[in-house]
Amino acid sequence: MRFTLHRGVSLAVLASARTEADHHEDLGCSIQGPTARPVRRAQVPLKRHIAALGREGALREADALIRWLEDTPRYAALCQGTKRRMGRRVLREDVLFPDPLRHRPRVLHLRQDSLGLDVPVRAKDWPVVADLFASLARGATREELRALATVPVVGELLGDLSQAGWLVRHAGPVDVPGPGALFVGHNTVLVSGREGRVLVDPYFRPTGEVDLPGYGALQAGDLGRVDAVVITHSHGDHFHLGSLLPLPRDTRIFVPAVARESLFSTDCALRLKQLGFSRVEPLRWGETRQVEDVTVHALPFHGEQPTDGEGPHPDLYNEGNTWLVRSKDFSAAFFADAGHDVRGDMDAVCRRVRKQQGPVDVLFCGVRGFRLPPIFFGFTTLDAFLVNVPRDALTTPQRLMAGPEEALRYGELLGARYVVPCADGGAPWYWREGMGPRYAGYPGEPVAGASNMDENPDADPYPERLAQVRKAQGEGPQALLLRPGEALRWRGARKPEVLSTRGFEWPFGSWREAAPQPRSASRAVQRPRR
Repeated sequence: MRFTLHRGVSLAVLASARTEADHHEDLGCSIQGPTARPVRRAQVPLKRHIAALGREGALREADALIRWLEDTPRYAALCQGTKRRMGRRVLREDVLFPDPLRHRPRVLHLRQDSLGLDVPVRAKDWPVVADLFASLARGATREELRALATVPVVGELLGDLSQAGWLVRHAGPVDVPGPGALFVGHNTVLVSGREGRVLVDPYFRPTGEVDLPGYGALQAGDLGRVDAVVITHSHGDHFHLGSLLPLPRDTRIFVPAVARESLFSTDCALRLKQLGFSRVEPLRWGETRQVEDVTVHALPFHGEQPTDGEGPHPDLYNEGNTWLVRSKDFSAAFFADAGHDVRGDMDAVCRRVRKQQGPVDVLFCGVRGFRLPPIFFGFTTLDAFLVNVPRDALTTPQRLMAGPEEALRYGELLGARYVVPCADGGAPWYWREGMGPRYAGYPGEPVAGASNMDENPDADPYPERLAQVRKAQGEGPQALLLRPGEALRWRGARKPEVLSTRGFEWPFGSWREAAPQPRSASRAVQRPRR
């Protein structure tokens, strides 16, 4: 018998677990991790005032609100005296670019619904802790667990897991069609060539007690072999250390090159090495790597910055890579939350890729748009972005990411046959954490403070909106909706198949005005491999 971790248990890597707030600060997340804590705390009074004023009042008083905030003792303490740029007080260098070694991985946090467990882990023990979860993900034998338990922290942890009922029988991985792609959900996709398998932005969420039978979240142990991982950027839903722990430490992991960790960008390579990962490679735009028969191309990441213009801190950026993953039979581009910013736009990236490398089969792209006046950043996970917004841009709605129109245009410029909407939840385990729109019949309640709207067209549109826009345009690449747990088997010039994995079959209806699926994709049921 082989054992694995209960699929209702999530993992998180923390710098501290002294307070409840610490449990929400994943170490790898730049803007919601401990590095950004001083700025987020300093901006709390602003959020309270905005809530009292309401939307129109906040827009009217935005300039005065920011001037008041910057004179509060907590915010002023973060600044370089009274120095200003673009109407904003300039933050100290150590606030913008804090010492990355000040915050280290010290706590492993495990949670299933309301039951949580904090495990202090010393620096020298992270590799063996990672080995434990990699072993459980592939199905650990009793002998393997006994060998790992000779390290005290692992022995104690295994005892806690057993007592909590978190060690269960391993069922084995599902079939992953190749050439093609398995859509895990949000921005997590496993691309398969004939030999190589590349995982994009692993973000594994737990299945909850209220989830419907027959539809749960895919976990690392369901995927089987992963030859390499690519990371787009260091926000917690794209670079999540708890989701990377179940992968073998010798897995190749390609991350954006970050010259120095900042308020907006985590040094992903450093954080992974602290956990014991041994084959981490920061890639710059234009670099490529070979993974068996799959070629990985690092492309520019433009978008998801505080504004599309210059900010008062000119060296402060959300650094990232978009990716092109290509085999002989299938190619897919992954744009995540990209769009345009002061350094460039994805239109130019698409034209260059098409010219230099030929057309791409499928584009996976976010369609959120995220059109929001920056004065309201405090009500999102982008709270810290406000520090790099010029005072004259506080009330100007910014479209930080691609919307449906941009996603289809990128697909056309790439020569793609299909565009798949992604990077905005799409299943209950995301919605409960405040990501993405909610469908009728979704079980459970969102976390405190998260929106319970079915749809916010400016920030969390239904993915079916992409098909609606494509229908109105009447031309360009087809919109192809994949539900979490579905796979795309590529069949060259013939129509691809969309395969539903048994045990992970979409049980909900569609958005009430959803356009029909394009006829060029046929659907079947994929049987799991045991």
